[in-house]
Amino acid sequence: MKLILILAAFVMIVFCPRLALACSCFGTTSPCGSFQAAEAVFVGTVTNVKQQTMKLEDEDVGGQVAVVQVDEAFKGVNASELTFFSYETSCDMYYKEGQRWLFYASYSKKEKAWYVTGCGRTRSLEHAASDLLYLRALPGAAQKTRIAGELVNRAARKPLLGVKVKLIGERETHEVFTDKNGVYEMYGLPPGMYVIAAETPPNLKLGFIISTATSINLNDQSRRRVELKEKSCAVADFYFTENTAIEGTVFGAQGLPMPHVCLRLHSLNHPTEPQPPSDCTDQNGRFKIEDIGEGQYFLVANDDNVITSDEPFPLTYYPGVLEKAKATILTISSGDKLQDFDLHIPSQRPTRTIQGRLLFSDGRPAADESVEFVSEEKAGQEQDHVYARTDAEGRFKLSVLEGSKGTLHGYLYAHSRDLANCPKIDKLVKAYKDIETNRIKLEMNRDHDLELVFTVPYCAKAKVKQE
Repeated sequence: MKLILILAAFVMIVFCPRLALACSCFGTTSPCGSFQAAEAVFVGTVTNVKQQTMKLEDEDVGGQVAVVQVDEAFKGVNASELTFFSYETSCDMYYKEGQRWLFYASYSKKEKAWYVTGCGRTRSLEHAASDLLYLRALPGAAQKTRIAGELVNRAARKPLLGVKVKLIGERETHEVFTDKNGVYEMYGLPPGMYVIAAETPPNLKLGFIISTATSINLNDQSRRRVELKEKSCAVADFYFTENTAIEGTVFGAQGLPMPHVCLRLHSLNHPTEPQPPSDCTDQNGRFKIEDIGEGQYFLVANDDNVITSDEPFPLTYYPGVLEKAKATILTISSGDKLQDFDLHIPSQRPTRTIQGRLLFSDGRPAADESVEFVSEEKAGQEQDHVYARTDAEGRFKLSVLEGSKGTLHGYLYAHSRDLANCPKIDKLVKAYKDIETNRIKLEMNRDHDLELVFTVPYCAKAKVKQE
C-alpha cells in the first residue's frame, strides 16, 4: 500500500467536500471582496439535480444542472429559484438535493445558467457564519473596515467558543473573543497594518491558517499581518487540531521491526472519515500518528488489504489480529500521548533481499540516491514498487516478495542549476532524459547482491550562495 497524505486545499474539503482535491487553492478571498465580485449572492437550497453531458473545450464531459431555491437574497437575485450548471471538473461544485449553501455566483451567457468557482467563498451553510454576519450587516458593513475569521477544532469538527484573538495595530492592540459559531470580528479599525494572533486553547495546537493575510516569518506561522485600507476587510481562519498522539513499532512475524508499513486509525464515531489519521513506519519500524480527534478507534495496518513487498501481510488490527471482532478498541481523550502501542504481524509472505551498491561511471559511490524494484505487469494486479535510498557508500537494501519477477534500477534527480560543471548530466537534463542505470531483470527465488552503475561520472553539487 502506498499512503497518500493529502493536505492540499483543506478549505475546499471543509466548505465544499465533494470538490476534488486536484483543484488546489492557496489562501482565501474575503467576504467583502467576494460580494463585490459576484453577480449574485444568496442562501439557497438545492431542490433538483440532473446529470447530463456538457461541452467543455469542445469535449463531451459529465455535467450537472441543478435548480436552487433562493432562501435569502443579498445581491443580484430577482427570482425565487435559479438554475446552476457544473462541469464536474475538480474545480466545480457537485450538487446534491437538499444541500444548503451560501452562493457567490456568476452568470454564464453561453450556458444560460449560473455557476460558482471551486476557489471562491461559496460554502455549505454550516461553515458560513462569518460571511452571514457581514452580509446581514449590509449596507452599513461595507462602509467600514473589518477584520474577521473563524476558529475551528478541525479534529472534532466544532467551532471554538470564547477564544481570544488579538488585533495588533501600529499604535494599539485590540482584543476580541469568538462567539458560539467560532467567529470573531471587529469593525471600524483605522486603516493601517495589523497582526492577527489567536490564542491556542488548552490541549490543542495550531494546524494551519487560511487567510487573505501574509505570514510574518517562516518560523512563526501562528500570526498573520494584514493591511487594512479604507472600507476594506481581511480574513484569517485558524484551524486547530487535538494535541494528541499514539506511537509504537510494527514487528513482523519473525519479531523484526518493519519499515514502510502504513497505519491508519479508523474511527468508530466517524467510520466514513475521508482522511483518517495515519503514518508510515520509518527504517526502524517506528510510527507516530498525531492530531487525533477524541473518540474510539481501530489501529489498522495495510488497510487496503493488498499484499506488497513493503506490506507482505493482509489487513491487520492492533494488537496483531486479522479479525476485526478480536481487535482492541483504542480510546483517545483530549491531550493523550499514547506510547508503546506496538503492532505484531501474526503471519506474512516470505521475502527475499536485494542488496548492493549504486555507483557512478567513474566508480565513486552514489550517496543518498534512489533504487527501485518494479514487478512485472499482470492483468488485474497492481505493480509492486519497492524503493530504497543509498547510504554514504552507495549501499542499498530492499526486501521483495519471494517469487516476484521484475526489474531493478537506480536513478537520480538532477537539474543543471544544482550541479557544478557537469556537462554529461546537463546534456541529459536539457534533453529531458532520465538519469538512471540500466534495468536489471530479476527473479526473486533467491537473494541478490549486485552493482548498479550510472552512465555519468560523479559530479559535485553546486555551492549555494548565502544571501
